[in-house]
Formats: sequence, C-alpha cells, structure tokens
Amino acid sequence: MSRFLLIAAILCAPLSALLANPVSLWLERFDDGAAPSFIPNGGIFEIRGPMSVRAIPEGTVPEGNLVLDLEYFCAGGVPAFAVLPGPPFEAATHRRLPAMGHSETWSPYVARLNPSDHPLPADWKELRLDLPLKADQVLQIRNARLRIEAPGEFTSRRSGGVPSIDAPTLEKYLSETFPARISKVTVGNDAVTVSGIIPQGDLFLADVGMEYLVNDPSRFDSLTTLQKYRGRFTVTLPRFRKRGTADFDRLLCRWEIVRKTADGYEPVSHGRYADDIACRSPDLPPAKPKSKKGLGGWTPDRFPDELEDLGISAVTVNLMVHSLVSLTPGPGLTPFQWQGKTYYSRDAAIAEFDRTFIKAARHKVMVSVILLIANPAKDHNPVVSVLGHPDAVKEGTFAMPDVTSPEGLSLYGAILNLMAERWSRPNGEHGRVHHWIIHNEVDAGWVWTNAGEKADIVYMDLYQRSMRLTDLISRQYDPHMRSFISLTHHWAKAGEHRWYGSKRMTDLLVRFCRAEGDFPWAMAYHPYPQNLFNPRTWEDSQATFSFDTEKITPKNLEVLDTYMKQPALLYRGKVRPVHLSENGFNSMDYSPKSLEDQAAGMALAWKKMAALSLIESWQYHNWIDNRGEGGLKIGLRKFPDEPGDPAGKKPIWHLYQSLGTPGEDEVAAPCLKTIGIRSWDEVVYKKEIR
Repeated sequence: MSRFLLIAAILCAPLSALLANPVSLWLERFDDGAAPSFIPNGGIFEIRGPMSVRAIPEGTVPEGNLVLDLEYFCAGGVPAFAVLPGPPFEAATHRRLPAMGHSETWSPYVARLNPSDHPLPADWKELRLDLPLKADQVLQIRNARLRIEAPGEFTSRRSGGVPSIDAPTLEKYLSETFPARISKVTVGNDAVTVSGIIPQGDLFLADVGMEYLVNDPSRFDSLTTLQKYRGRFTVTLPRFRKRGTADFDRLLCRWEIVRKTADGYEPVSHGRYADDIACRSPDLPPAKPKSKKGLGGWTPDRFPDELEDLGISAVTVNLMVHSLVSLTPGPGLTPFQWQGKTYYSRDAAIAEFDRTFIKAARHKVMVSVILLIANPAKDHNPVVSVLGHPDAVKEGTFAMPDVTSPEGLSLYGAILNLMAERWSRPNGEHGRVHHWIIHNEVDAGWVWTNAGEKADIVYMDLYQRSMRLTDLISRQYDPHMRSFISLTHHWAKAGEHRWYGSKRMTDLLVRFCRAEGDFPWAMAYHPYPQNLFNPRTWEDSQATFSFDTEKITPKNLEVLDTYMKQPALLYRGKVRPVHLSENGFNSMDYSPKSLEDQAAGMALAWKKMAALSLIESWQYHNWIDNRGEGGLKIGLRKFPDEPGDPAGKKPIWHLYQSLGTPGEDEVAAPCLKTIGIRSWDEVVYKKEIR
C-alpha cells in the first residue's frame, strides 16, 4: 500500500473503529474433559492435546474487521484450525485460521477473523477454537484479544531506503575468481599494513567502511594508488583518517583492490578484513574451565551458592545491547566517544553487569555474554530505532543489528567497544567477559534474530558483519576472545518456513571467510532433543550419523565433532571451539518416571561429550523451571512456586552436581537401565561419519 493510500485509509476510517480498545478474551475448555489438559495459571492458558476452547469476550466487541491477536508458545506449532462463532456453533459459519508456526518462545499470532466476504453472524457472543494438537503437545496462550484490523496490517511491508542486495549478486561475488588478491591485513597501534598480489593496470587500494554492501558503487571514497607495484605489494597506511569531518578507524575497513574505468571504479579483488590486530593486553590469560559443566542464563542473586554447589565452570549471561546507552545526556549517564561521535553510557545498568561479572570472576568461571538486539518493530526506544535492523518485523523476538547504515554501525560499534574495553581489563576491576555469543539461533532468525524475510545468503551477509565487528573490536583488548555463531539443533534441514538450517548457515559463514579473510569465530550450538518435550534423546529418529542428518541432538553429537574437524572448518590449522551453550532435558511432570528420563538424557549427553575433544562446554538451560516456557519443565530445579517443594532439586540436579567428579559413575549408574544399555561405552558412535 502506498503512503498516500495508507494515510487516506486512516483518515477515512470510522473514528469509533480507530479509537476502539481491544477486547480481552477469557479462555476455557469447551467441554467437560479431564481437568489436567486445560490449566489456566496467572493469565497463561495451558492446553495439552487436541481440544475445543471457548473464547469469551470480556467487554463490548467493536464493529468492523476484527483480528484475533494473541501470544503463544508451542513446540511443533498448531496446524490451521477452525473458529466457530456462536452459540449455536454451526459448521456453516466456521472460518479457517492460519497455522501457528513452531515456537520455542512467546510468539505473536494475528489472524483476520471476519474479512468482508465472510462476516460473523449478527448475534454471536463467543468463539469456539478447534485446536488440532497432537496428543502429547502443549500449547500456551496469553494476552488473547479481539481488535480492529489496522490499515495496511496484512499488506507486505517494503523497506524504505534501506540498502539492499540480492542473493544472485552475493553468490556471484563469493564465487568469482578475481585477478588480484589481498593476502593479509595487519592492524597495528598506529598503522595498517596491507599485502597482496596484483596484475598490471591502473589499480588502487580502497579502504571501504564495513556498512557498505559489495554492490554499492559509492563505497570507493578513499583510494591509495598502487601504480608503482607489479605482482606482490605491501602498503603501510595510517590507521586513523578523517571520513568527512569525523575520525575513522581503519580497523573496521574492508580492503579492496579496484581498477579505474570510464564510469568510475570496479573491484578486481574480494574484500579483506583485518587478520592480525594489535592488542592492549597480549598476555591476558585465556579462560581455563576446570570442566565442561556450565549453566545458562545465570544471574548471581538466585541461589548464590549454586555455582559452587554444582561445580560450575562456565556461565552464559543475557545482555540487551541497547540497555547500556542513551543517545542524549541526562542524570545517571556518562558521555563517551567513538569514531568522533558522543554517546552516553547508563551508569546503573553497567554497574549491575559489573556486579554480575565480578561475582563470576570470584567463582573462576568462564563468562560468555549473549548479545541480544531489541526489535525496532516492537520497541520504539530511540536507541533501538537506530540499533535494530529497519527490515525487522514484529514476528521476531529480537532483531539483527543495523550493520548496513553508518548510524547503526557506529552506534553498535560504540557499544561493543564500551563493553569489550571495560570487561577485558587486566586488573579485572569490573569483572571479565571471555566470549561473545552473537545474537540467538540465527538459523531460526525469523523468530530469534529478525531482519525481515531474507534469502539465506543475504541474511548471512548481515550476520557475518555483526560477528566480524565484534571480533575486530574485541581482539584489541583480549587476544583469546571469540565471536560465537548461535545455532539450533536443526542441522541439514531447516526447522520451519523462513528458517535456514544450521549446516547451511555454517557453510555460508565459511564461504564469506574464504572470500574476505578468516577470523577466529567459534560455534555456540543448541542440541536439544528432537522433541523438546521428550528427554529420551536416544530415541531421536531424526538424529542420524551423517553430515546430512536432519538434526544434531545429544544422540549424534559425534556428527558435529567430525564436521567441525574438517580442513575447511579449521582456523589456522586448529579446530574451532564448540560450546553447547543452551541445552536441557524436559520432565513432562514431576513423577518418578519423568524425572528418571530427564536425568538419563543428561547422563547420555555428558558421556558423549567426554569422548569428544572438540566440545569445550555445556551450559545447562533452563536452570529453574519456568511456567512461561510453553509447558516445558527443563530445569534442574522445580517451579519456584511449586506447592510443597518450591524450586526443589530434581534428580537431574544431583546428577549434574556429580558430573566431572569421582562420584559421577555411581550417580549416573541408574540411568543405564533407563536407556536400556549395560555400559556407557555403548552410547559412543565409533563408525565413520560423512
């Protein structure tokens, strides 16, 4: 819809429709079935198995084109379903609403209820939702409501003025054999040295800002002549220059060799980012976890002795990037400079993370921070509006950062530099962050790191810029820091529509590195069981011992180990670290059988990892059961409000405590019977994988 038509639609819409408030819906089971299958709890309605649900408006429903608007959580998703207005609830007046996709977090669902060609009956009072769930499925719904359809709401959104590139252009760029090549870029404290090989011709070395796409003809605004060189060349230039009136650090450049043409300049090489970077503290020691045992989503105030009690060696901490800064001055804000621009750090927010990282340092654990970007389609904070990708849509929980505009890249880089410098100081005065996990589950980026609907190679072009920017900035302060790609258990087959598959994302990242220079990225993998609700991972039928396996779960971790040890995946001849940074096993309930299965899944995973040198760490998620997690109970502890046993330790807690200790085999022994084996040696796959 054009901007004019959108404005006209708003102006012409009835005022009552535009001002009408949404009407909440109360949900209850339609029939008198067994009570445990429908559980209302604090505004969340939990539905187990197929059933019809009554949706009752809690106020006057406005007239007009209505939309069913809710949030849901459902592993496996819900197929298209019928909605019947009534009473009476008659098939003749039913309407079919689109499916709810697979969701491993709270996700929005919006569907037209009464389009103009299918109005609701005049005297309807409530709705019946016929939900065709599988027998063992759990659906959670919250914030269900009816509201008037917004103008243009179901019209495809188009980017306005956002730099773009298509998949064929990127494919051609990555595959092309250029006549020139940049072989190495070294960034020192004050100078940058670029080496390579060139043919004869009127050639120049261009330092291109990272935000420029590879098809942008305006990117060659800073050129150094190479006319005196033939064959091999080495050029040393100042590290800092002016870009317009602002200071610019060439650390963040993509270097290209270009040739003058009648129309301007054309590239004759791939771009190349910095290989080696001068480091403030080259002797800063690396993290040395005493075991592979970690904890995900750790906060220091919940069970403060838990790290010691469980013998934890590594933790992950979530960080909303925008929460650390402001674009304008004010109380409690401290100004800081980056690339000639002034931003303002939020003192209280930074102090809170200082406290977290200092406590982690006291426990001598490795800290990996998950960098999350708020979604500008849902969050209108001024920082988020600049930081988040402008193509992001509300279906995404989080967003990709805007790495293709000067404003977005500058703000993102400023925050990264603020964090990396502060939390890598040799004296550890503010604690230490050892690694950065770049966003969340990018093979499922539509849900977790949204940048709108993008082809896989276009999406990876954005993501690898975010990874590289973090890498370039952080290695100035910590030579051991790694940027981790975050991936789901969906390997060779994408999990859902608009998802990409973890293998495809990994292979694309390798292609960008091959073209534009490698960097020491690592992998944060999430090998949950095939069915998040079923902890009996040894039964996972989609986890096979092949590089083309649909999923990598604890059952076939050997596939990931073997795949990442291939020569094409190595960094300077060494394997890249792999952290299993988010994983857990569900207990369907708190019955002895369910708790046994949960512990057995963890025991199997641990015994697998013991035989795999590549995997450095396992961060257990979720630490404590959470009623807002789609019916899952994957915690080491029970619900904090569990009657009679709040946050009680499950058997898996005691198992996890024993792992990596002399008592491990004794505590894990009962799990052998649960799995149906006599020895842990039976779980290790020893045949060839390819």
